[in-house]
Formats: sequence, C-alpha cells, structure tokens
Amino acid sequence: MIRLGIDFGTSRIGLALQVENIEIPLFAIDHTGYKKNLLRIIEEKGIEEIVIGLPISMSGRFSESTLKAVSFAEKVKSIFPGRVFLVDETLTTETARRLSSEAGQDFSKARDVFSAIQILRNYSSGMSKKWEVKEERGVCRDLPRLASESRVLFYRPRSAMIEGLDCLETEPGVLVEDPQVFLSFVRRGMKPVNIVDDIDFSSYDIIVIACGEELDGMVDLNSEGPQVIECSWLNG
Repeated sequence: MIRLGIDFGTSRIGLALQVENIEIPLFAIDHTGYKKNLLRIIEEKGIEEIVIGLPISMSGRFSESTLKAVSFAEKVKSIFPGRVFLVDETLTTETARRLSSEAGQDFSKARDVFSAIQILRNYSSGMSKKWEVKEERGVCRDLPRLASESRVLFYRPRSAMIEGLDCLETEPGVLVEDPQVFLSFVRRGMKPVNIVDDIDFSSYDIIVIACGEELDGMVDLNSEGPQVIECSWLNG
C-alpha cells in the first residue's frame, strides 16, 4: 500500500509517503495550484490511499480549522478515485518537532513535511480517530412524521440530507461525530455539536437514534423525559 500523507497547513501543504509502513518525507506545496501538483504526485508515485490530518481542539470539539480541513479533504476526494481518510492530528506538531530534531533538520523549515509523516503514523497505529471522506452521502427518507412544534435531537445521523427536517418550527439539535457530516449541517445553517457533554437532553421532546444505538452519557430516562425514536435510516 502506497499512501500519501497530507498536512493541511495555513500557508503550506506538507506531503509525505508511506510505502509498506515506511514513511518517506517529500516536500511542501503552496495552496495555489495544489490540485495540479497533487494529481502529478498521485500519478508519479502510484498513490493508492490519501490520509489528511484533521485539527481538533484539545477539548475534542471541532473548530473553524477542523471545517477548513474537511472542506479541503472533500476537494481532494473529488480528484482522487481511491479512498481518502481524515485522521485526528492532535499533538502532531510536538511529535513532528521531535522527529525533525532527531533528523537534524530545522523544524521551522520542514514542519509541514514532518507533520505529514506523523499524520501517516497516527493513521497506521490505529490509535487515532479516523473518518473516511465520502464523495456522496445518502438522503435520509425514513424520518417518522413529527409534530411541527417538537423539539428534536438527531443523535449521530449519517447524513445531513434529511427529508422532513424543514417541517420543524424549532431548529433541531444535532450530535454528530463525523466531521464531514458535521460540516454538511453547518452548511445548512445549523449548529451541530460533536461532544455528548454539550447536549442538554432534558431540553428535547424527541431523540432520534439509529436502531440499536445507545445514548452515551445519559442518565436513565424517566417517564417524563424525552421520547426516544429508533429509525433504521440513520444506519446507512
């Protein structure tokens, strides 16, 4: 397997290869014309899979930087037929700094490349969270009819394309841990969260979950708590 690791920096895009779990530093490219440069590298190196670092705040919450990286990953996916993954790059910079020191290189000049190497290692280790970038997401058409005045929480939906969403008078709450789906809800003008502790479950009348899904972090719901509705459409 030949993977291309990408560190999406604010000014430069760092690149590195991983061939049979051995990392090889490449170089950094400018944002201007990056698609053309990536296509050339993909063809020259025979890239089979791409791994892109996802910046997440130390609290675990998605930030503006997270959304920019997801948007970039979607653009990469649009030009690459293989699989594209986002991987949590938390603490990557400090580890990359150590790698550059061990290699005797100036970190200020090579940080993007060494960060790309560490992103590949994070992915291969299986210890960091990762998400596959999809070119298309399905439309959820099986949402049960809900009263327009209902206060609804969608719990870990797999898509932001939900038929029947517009009938609700109050904007629903959304807990979604997939960064690409998170961005899709943001693009619809909604305010999703990705941390379960940020949800006040008692403020909702209805919680929509996938069949067999568990409500992490919740106290047992009593008879006066929100109604939980299981829907198969959240499974795919």
